[in-house]
Amino acid sequence: MDTSSMESVKLRTGSSPGQRPFWQGERAIQWAVAIVVCFLVLAPVVPLLVQAVADRALYLDDIQPTFGNFARLMEDTEFLRSVLNSMIFAAIGTTFSCVVGAVAAILIGRTDMPMKGLVSGLMIWPIFISHLVITTGWSIVYGPAGYVTMTFKLAFGDVPWNLYSIVGMSVVAGVCQVPITYLYCLTALRSSDPTLEDAARAAGMRPLTVFWRITVPLLRPALIMSSILNLVMLLEAVSIPLVFGRPADIEMFMSYIYTRAISVSSPDYGLVAAAACFLVLLVVVLVSSQRVLLRKPERFVTIAGKATRPRTMRLGNWRFVALAALLLYLAILVVLPLAGLVTYAFSSFLTPLIPIREVLTLDNFRLVLSTPVYVRSMTNSIIIGVVGGAFAVAIVALLAVVVHRSTFPFRRFLDIISLLPRAVPGMIAGIGIFYVTVIVQPLGWLRETIFLLMIAFTMRYIPLGYGAMATAIIKIDKQLDKSGRAIGASWWTTIRRIVLPLMVPAMLSSYAILFIHFFKDYATGVFLVAPGSEVLGTTLLQMFLSGETGPASALATIQLAITALFILGMRRIAGVSLYG
Repeated sequence: MDTSSMESVKLRTGSSPGQRPFWQGERAIQWAVAIVVCFLVLAPVVPLLVQAVADRALYLDDIQPTFGNFARLMEDTEFLRSVLNSMIFAAIGTTFSCVVGAVAAILIGRTDMPMKGLVSGLMIWPIFISHLVITTGWSIVYGPAGYVTMTFKLAFGDVPWNLYSIVGMSVVAGVCQVPITYLYCLTALRSSDPTLEDAARAAGMRPLTVFWRITVPLLRPALIMSSILNLVMLLEAVSIPLVFGRPADIEMFMSYIYTRAISVSSPDYGLVAAAACFLVLLVVVLVSSQRVLLRKPERFVTIAGKATRPRTMRLGNWRFVALAALLLYLAILVVLPLAGLVTYAFSSFLTPLIPIREVLTLDNFRLVLSTPVYVRSMTNSIIIGVVGGAFAVAIVALLAVVVHRSTFPFRRFLDIISLLPRAVPGMIAGIGIFYVTVIVQPLGWLRETIFLLMIAFTMRYIPLGYGAMATAIIKIDKQLDKSGRAIGASWWTTIRRIVLPLMVPAMLSSYAILFIHFFKDYATGVFLVAPGSEVLGTTLLQMFLSGETGPASALATIQLAITALFILGMRRIAGVSLYG
C-alpha cells in the first residue's frame, strides 16, 4: 500500500490499517463474539458467587456480605452425607463405565468378533437418550414392582438387585456413561500403532498378558479423560438421585440442592448457592487434574511418520463368546429397559401376572396428545432444538474462527474460557442464569419464555460444539486464508467466503449433536421453566416423580421416536455421522 493510500485509510478510520479501532471492521466482529461468549459463560457463575456470600436473596434490598452460608453448609450433616454418597456413587459408576467401555472398545476395535457394526451402534445409543428416560425404563423393568423383578420373584422367590441403593444407582448411571469411555478408547485404538502388541505376541506372550501389559497402558490417556468426564457427569446427575435416592433416603449433591431450592415453599438461596459453589470448585479440581495425570504425553505416542494400520487380533472360537457377552450386556442393561418403557407406554398396567395383550391400550398417548401442557412441552423442545441449536452452532463457529483464524488479542483467553461450562453442572447453571434475570432487570422478560432456555442450553453446551468446530478448523490449511488476503479480501470476507464454507460438514455434525443434547436436557431447565415454557425433560421429571408412569412412558417414547428420526434423517439426508 503506497503512502497516499495509507493516508486515505487514516483519514477514513483515524488509524493505520494494522491499528483499526475495536469498533470498526473485523475488530468489531471479534469483540462482539468475545463479549457474547464471555457473557454466556460467566453469567451463570458470577451471580452464584455473589449469592453465596450474601445474607439474603439477591432480589431483596440491603444485602450484606457474609460467609455464614458456607459455615451453615459445613455444619449441615445432610450436606456432608450427600457429599460422601455422591463420591461413592460417582466412583462406582465411573469404574463400571470404564471397565465395560474399554473392554467393548478393544473387542470391537482390535478383534475379529462378528457383528461389530451392530454392536457398536447399540453401544453408543445411550448417549442420545436422556438419563431420565433410561432411569424410567430401569424402574419399570427392574424396580421393586418392575416386570423382570416380579417375574424373577415368582420363579426364584427373591432378586439379587436393588435399584434403591448406592450400588444399584451406580450401575444404572454407569450404563448411561459407558458410551463415553467406549468412544474415547475406540478412537485411541484406531489411531495407535499395534506393532507393540504384535511384537509381544511374537515373543510368546499370551493374549491376556498382552492385554494387561501393553494394550491397557496405551489406553491410559483415553481412560483418564473419559473417567474424569464420567466422574463429573455422575456428580451432577439429577434423575437417578431423585428417582431412586430420595425414596430410599439416600441424599446426594443434586437431590440436596433440588430439595432446598425446589421442594420447599421458602428456598434457602444462600445455602443453595454455597452448595453449588462447592460443587463447581470440586468439578474444577477434577477437570484440572486431567493435565496433571496426562503430563508428559510423549509417553503414549505410538504414531510416527510411518503410516500404520491396526491389525485384527484373531480370537478363534472365543469371538462368539465375546459377541455373546456384549449382546447379553446390551440386551439386559440397555435394550430391555427401553423395551419396557415403550411397552408400558402402550399398556394400562404392566405385570407378569396379566398377559400383555390384555392390557394393551393407546390411552396414554391419547392423554398426552390431548393435554395442552404435554403438547406444549414437545413443541417447545423441538423449537429449542432447531432454533437454539442453530444459534449455538453460529456462536461456536464464530468463536472457532476468532480463536484460530484471527489476530484478536484475547483469543487465547477465549479458548480457555470456552471450556469453563464443563465445570458448571446443568442444574447449577440454571440457578445462575435465573439469578441473572433477577439482577439484570431488562432481562426479566426472558424468565417465562423459551428464549431463556435456548440461552441456558447454549451456555451449557458451548464446549461440546466448540470442540467439534476447533477440530475441524485446525485441519483447514491457513494458506487458503493467506491467499484470500493476498488478493485484497478482508478478514471477514476471507472467513465468510473460504473458511466457513469448508466448515459446513463440521457445522452439520455440531448441529446434530447440539440438537440432541438440547432436546433431551432437563437438568438445566429445572429452575428456568415456567407455565408456557415447559420442555420435555422437566415435564417428564415432574410426571415420574408424581407417579404418572403410564403417560410419562408415552411422552418418553415420543421423545425416543423423534430422536431416532432426527438421527436417521441427518445420516441419510446430510450424511452426518454422529460420534464416529
